[in-house]
Amino acid sequence: MISFTRWATIVAMSFFLGCSNTLKIVGSLVEEEAYFQALKKLEEGLAKRPENQLLWLEQARIHLIYSETDEPIQRTYHYQTAYYSFEEARRLGIDSTQNVEIDDLLQRYWAQEHNAGIHALESDEYTDRLREASSHLRNAIALKPNEISSYIALTNAYYLAAKIKLAVKTLRDAQENLDAPNAQINEKLGFLSLEQGKIEDAINFYQRSIEINNNKNAAFGLVNAYISSRESLKAVELLSGLLTRYPDDTEINHVYGVQLNIVLDGYLSRLHQAYKDDNSVEVLRLRQAIDDIMEGAVSQLTEAYQNDISNTAFVESLAIFYNNLTSKYLEMLEVAYTEHVDTMSDSAAEYLDKAITYYKRMEQLRPNQADYAEKAENLGELRIILFTY
Repeated sequence: MISFTRWATIVAMSFFLGCSNTLKIVGSLVEEEAYFQALKKLEEGLAKRPENQLLWLEQARIHLIYSETDEPIQRTYHYQTAYYSFEEARRLGIDSTQNVEIDDLLQRYWAQEHNAGIHALESDEYTDRLREASSHLRNAIALKPNEISSYIALTNAYYLAAKIKLAVKTLRDAQENLDAPNAQINEKLGFLSLEQGKIEDAINFYQRSIEINNNKNAAFGLVNAYISSRESLKAVELLSGLLTRYPDDTEINHVYGVQLNIVLDGYLSRLHQAYKDDNSVEVLRLRQAIDDIMEGAVSQLTEAYQNDISNTAFVESLAIFYNNLTSKYLEMLEVAYTEHVDTMSDSAAEYLDKAITYYKRMEQLRPNQADYAEKAENLGELRIILFTY
């Protein structure tokens, strides 16, 4: 009668010899570059011995070698299978040397695919660069599904190709595969949601991004989302904090000033109604608030302009700002209290002069656009009619 120990030894030896024989045959097939046949032989071996880590390891290696014979778009299956096989080998137990080998192989093939994708994305050499880039970057993700840079690059490729749904799906896949919530992924999802007109989703994603990492890009994206949802007060509040953190950022000055102007416009409309309703308490409150908001708007728009006097967006914002103020104050003269009329009239004249000045500046910056010269001329005629004494 055979003892249990001897029986176990015989089974183990048979297992080892079977595995060794399979690997020997596979090695010969690989030398002949018969990769398909080698993988079929490994599949047969794994069907009989699924707990053998060496067979999984070899299957992964051969898929990586086999991938080099295919075009980028056809490699993804090889990479996915190689990654899965490596993970199975690790799960079953391999030594430190084999672990290092796996990491090195994945890193090497990932770097090749990722760098090729970035090159295609940034190069004008390819007639179909976005398709080429996305193929390489999908391969990179298959090799290292927790590498954020490849997800971001693939998202950019899809976005440039106007494939917004695929860009969003890529970021969703990243969320599932990454170990922890990522600020950059949420920021990108916020941007894409805003692009699709999904404003509430955009606000939520940007807020999540800021909670993870309070960075400038996500905060500015949230400002844009608030602007899109016509929540200027929230935008102003956020911009105020951004300006404290980035006092030398001219773009923040400009956007802050524009949003204060929108808030100011609402206050001026409410003041007009308060005059009509003869609500003196509300008139007093609104006039004080308007003075504060106007001071802030003028300060921010002027700061942006003075930092870059040739920036047409900054100049035009000032022209529009003073033109709108002129219009609001002229309308208000019809309903304002008598004791306020002269002050308002003087303010309207001052704002009109400034609007003319900035429209003439726009005419200088854009001489081929007749609209600005015409606007300045019309405002000049209005100045003569209304304020020539």
